[in-house]
Amino acid sequence: MRNFKLLFAYLGVFGLLFTSCTKDEETVTDNGEKATLSFATLLNDMVSNKASMKQAVDEIPECSDEAPAYVHVVLSGTENVGTTTNPLVVDVSPNPGDYDGDGENEYFTEESTQLELTPGTYTLEHFVVFDANDNIIWVAPIMGGSMAGFVDTTLPMDFNLGTGVKKYVDVEVLCYDDRLVNEYGYLFFDLETTEAIEFCVFGNFCPPSGRHYPAEYSVDVWSYADGEIGSPLFSGSNTVELDENGDYAGSVLCMALPDTEGEDQYYIEITLLSSDAYGNVEERIIREGVFNDDEVRGLFDGENNLDYYHFREGCENGDTPPIIPDPTDEAEHYKTCLYQTNGSGALGFAYFSLEGNVLTSTVIGVGLTPNMEHPQHIHGFEDGRDAMCPPSEADVDNDGLISLAEGLPFYGPVLLPLVEDDDSFPVANGMGMYTQVQTYTLGSADDLDPLQNRVVVIHGGMVNGEYVATLPVACGDIMYLEDY
Repeated sequence: MRNFKLLFAYLGVFGLLFTSCTKDEETVTDNGEKATLSFATLLNDMVSNKASMKQAVDEIPECSDEAPAYVHVVLSGTENVGTTTNPLVVDVSPNPGDYDGDGENEYFTEESTQLELTPGTYTLEHFVVFDANDNIIWVAPIMGGSMAGFVDTTLPMDFNLGTGVKKYVDVEVLCYDDRLVNEYGYLFFDLETTEAIEFCVFGNFCPPSGRHYPAEYSVDVWSYADGEIGSPLFSGSNTVELDENGDYAGSVLCMALPDTEGEDQYYIEITLLSSDAYGNVEERIIREGVFNDDEVRGLFDGENNLDYYHFREGCENGDTPPIIPDPTDEAEHYKTCLYQTNGSGALGFAYFSLEGNVLTSTVIGVGLTPNMEHPQHIHGFEDGRDAMCPPSEADVDNDGLISLAEGLPFYGPVLLPLVEDDDSFPVANGMGMYTQVQTYTLGSADDLDPLQNRVVVIHGGMVNGEYVATLPVACGDIMYLEDY
């Protein structure tokens, strides 16, 4: 529905591209039984993948104006040269020149007797560039690392050395400009001051045939505050490839999002892409909307176990959980985050889809009393006035707890019990969690109208060692998503 682009006036991410256009395979006359290895460098502006630069800045050094002085090299192959703990040190020539006529300086490494090698196949395992003050100024990204997308060729890199030649090897190295951190507000670059929270996405796509396929998709995320979309936080796509059994398998796409004090909100767009698994499709935005850091935390299934948001485009079953709406869905969408009451430590999320008089509800509860049934309801006033979660002042008897009766003047009577098919309420598992998905047929769409004036309350908590099923433990104001 929206396309957002941020034009960077200056991008301080650079690569050094080692070129072999005119200097490769020169004849060496002093040692015909050896091959001589050298490096030529070209400072090159790396402008691609800027939106994902934040993902692992700790893997690359901050750019500086210092000239390269020497490099650390590790080679394996016909001969092994250097190790990661004791790399070969090769000086860089202090006199650069524009040897290919593109207006950029190229640096050459000086000749080293340790790079007069026996002809054969070699692998460049490690390559780091230092300035004269022994500071790292550029590094070569490693295959599979989160910075690998910035370069065309990553380490380890194989190449052949022939007899009696002088070989120049193409390598790319990176640094980052800290000005981006300051100017564009990516404060979570600074891992000492701002934490990040991980959010993962997985998807299925069901064409009209109804068969499930792993979806191939891209995800774009921006910061969001006060109804406005802000800075880009992430841009990337997953992969769908044949596995060792000949079946198509899709990868989970994970991203780190800034998690500051208070509520953090994010705006997301998920775009369905064509894939070898299911062929060409209309590439379109299939999910978009706002979610927050509490919803991301709600995906944690116990300590150290991170679940993911699972969308199912075109499939019979819905998303798990339905955090992000489908922009083409004609139903009206609502949601709420339920925060603790009575110091319960409980947290909940409720998502509603209303189409005509059919209400589909998904409620997630965490931090609840384990193995106990937890009543849950939509509360509100019959005259439609705005209901609210009770403030601390609702405790009129000053016993330290807001009872069901004390909360009624604020959130009103029960309008709809959110029950199972057998009219029971959900039971929390041994970790104090439950997820309930249910569909209700209302007498009319007016039964809950206006739904955004209602609240959801979860009940059931321990008081002096006794379980009180009516005690409100979590409450949240329902919000119409177009108003979000």
